[in-house]
Amino acid sequence: MKNKLLLTLLALMLVFTGCGAQSKAQDETVAPESSSEESKESKELTIAWSMDLSNFGPLTSEDGFSHDLLGLVYEPLLKYDGDKVKACLAESYKMSDDGKEYTFKLREDVSFSDGSEFNAAVVKANMDGVLLNKERFSWMGTISKLNSVEVVSDYEVKFILDSPYYGTLYDLTSQFPMRMISANSFPDDGNTATMLKSSIGTGKYILSESKKDQEYIFTANENYWGEKPEYDKVTVKIIPDHDSRILALQTGEIDMIFGSKHLSYEGLSQFDDSDKIQSAISDSESSTRSILLNANDDLLSDINVRRAIQYATNKKSIIDNVLMGAENESKSILNPSLPYCDVTYENDYSYNEAKAVEYLEKSGWILEEGKVFREKDGQKLTLNLMYVTTRGAEEDVSRIFADQMKKIGIEVKLDGVELMVWGSRGFEGDFQLTFNPTYGTPYDPHNYISGMLSFSLDNIAQQGLENKAELDKMIADMTMATDEEEIQKYYTKILNTLMDSGIYVPISYEKQVALFNKEKIKNIEFGKIASELIK
Repeated sequence: MKNKLLLTLLALMLVFTGCGAQSKAQDETVAPESSSEESKESKELTIAWSMDLSNFGPLTSEDGFSHDLLGLVYEPLLKYDGDKVKACLAESYKMSDDGKEYTFKLREDVSFSDGSEFNAAVVKANMDGVLLNKERFSWMGTISKLNSVEVVSDYEVKFILDSPYYGTLYDLTSQFPMRMISANSFPDDGNTATMLKSSIGTGKYILSESKKDQEYIFTANENYWGEKPEYDKVTVKIIPDHDSRILALQTGEIDMIFGSKHLSYEGLSQFDDSDKIQSAISDSESSTRSILLNANDDLLSDINVRRAIQYATNKKSIIDNVLMGAENESKSILNPSLPYCDVTYENDYSYNEAKAVEYLEKSGWILEEGKVFREKDGQKLTLNLMYVTTRGAEEDVSRIFADQMKKIGIEVKLDGVELMVWGSRGFEGDFQLTFNPTYGTPYDPHNYISGMLSFSLDNIAQQGLENKAELDKMIADMTMATDEEEIQKYYTKILNTLMDSGIYVPISYEKQVALFNKEKIKNIEFGKIASELIK
């Protein structure tokens, strides 16, 4: 077979550069720069965050918000800059001919911020902690296939998989759950997915002070092995309410709000003419903003209803009115710029109200004269849309989406919940419609797709599909493929199957956004990886 084990990845790995000594042009992080001599001297930054950071660790930060801050403290074996995989705590690697073993040569000049040594033994201990939770993290293909990790020598470690996996190198760059923790932080039982004793890594910063639901203070790691950090101190203030975050920026309590999870476009636009506050939007795109339809629900098990919702969604109107025209309309669940995702789709769900009505009437949902919403057998066509109140523009998008559904006779009730409630209800299948963004780089596309086999809301929603077993087999077979052309064929078929199912309403490809105090920060440098914050 040609192109064994994704030759593209191997080519990307030919040049290995250290993650601690990247040039500014290569750096994948957001890098605010001080503009005044006074701020250069103090080198302190205060940002707002909408979620608490309790039990801050690579395996415990499952809320999707803390990921963006993990890089301050924890580092992976490899780094991904949006273009190529690069060295970090591992300076080189060797893959076996059968693709089942990866041997990493570790840096010998690294220690954790508590002074303990970084070596092969501690890498094995970290990965053993991951393997204790293998089922929990089975959405990541490398973990699902990882049999064991062996110490080869003091600074060599071997990862042994039960079968080849084309996404292995990408997975080892991930923020969650593959970053290294000091052995002194481990719980006594070694299960690093439970309560850590402390939050200690090899990174540029040390978590030096924490006040639950108030603030977390990160100070520069003076013994950091690589390039020194931009700031001496980074304070993360926990401010759950969006308007309160905006007010804190106006009053000078914080210097910056960063990220689409914490900032709506409406909040961004209100400072267009401000002398003090400046906005910024990235050129690069991250995850797909989409609504997931639960095919396991009685009403949404009908593909005609799902397709009606697809055709009734005016994405351009949502983008223009809520997202200020800043994001690009998505035609598919995964951005075509991602590997294997530039495919031709058999179905076109372009906005078409007449077609939406046709599908509803085909299933017997009738809009009687004088009524606003459709009925069938005495039941009104009412759906519940669950969204996270603290997550960016979801509430505003929900309102326009509900208005659009009303035009074709579907009542959509809005259900704003906290993030933890969204997660618990989601995995219990207790939803009809909900926002479910893709994971973003470096997890997309491979982890997003492989997660559909088990631990994801996608898997829950797909349980009502007649072809779920066939879809699962395609995904499982794809993860075993070693030929690049074969992998591409699988992606083309899987993505078409997903779009044909009608359970995804992709709206737009998200961008990173920021508001910052121009007196403290000169500019914002966005990178290709959305989930890395401070240089």
